[in-house]
Amino acid sequence: MSIGTRTIAATAMAALLISLSACAQGDGHSQMAGKAKDRFNTADVNHDGLLSRDEARKGMPRLADHFDEIDTDHDGELAAAEIVSYIKQRRASR
Repeated sequence: MSIGTRTIAATAMAALLISLSACAQGDGHSQMAGKAKDRFNTADVNHDGLLSRDEARKGMPRLADHFDEIDTDHDGELAAAEIVSYIKQRRASR
């Protein structure tokens, strides 16, 4: 993976973490954001800042269940921005 690609992946991961933190309201939500971050990091076994379908299936099965819906650019990987967008969309529809 090139340095530019790693930078983009790291930026996307940072965006996910910032967004999850921003969504947190109180200690319970803050803990959930922290757990989501940890689960993402654990699921991202190749540490590229993206989740392949296989990584999602093994490490974050709820995301895997909605993989095609979340993967809006249809590149076969879930970027942090796609996950955050999906979460916001789901919350708005409630």
